[in-house]
Amino acid sequence: MSLVWIYYSNEYKRVSDLDPGQVMLMISNGCEGIKPLINYIIRTLSLKSYLKINTKLYQGVGDALVHFVINIGDNDSREAMIVVSRNPADTLFNYYTSSSPENTLECNFGSQ
Repeated sequence: MSLVWIYYSNEYKRVSDLDPGQVMLMISNGCEGIKPLINYIIRTLSLKSYLKINTKLYQGVGDALVHFVINIGDNDSREAMIVVSRNPADTLFNYYTSSSPENTLECNFGSQ
């Protein structure tokens, strides 16, 4: 069974308030589908505002990942990932080594 993980500040944390099936559905709906995950990340990182967010969605077989790069101003940014997987380290490896463009989608969002 897949679980939802969040990765930031160089550590994985299990997320119990996100349902793996719902997150997979959000990711499969592309840029519009992940907007609730953006709000979740902003709250998790305790950010009050941001200038822009660049995301990259990865979907493998039974796993998925959303990589957030949040520009908060003055050349300052935060990175975080939401991972749906049985083994988040494997999913992270697959994300960085996948050369298949049909497995990834990039999205850009403006300021809040």
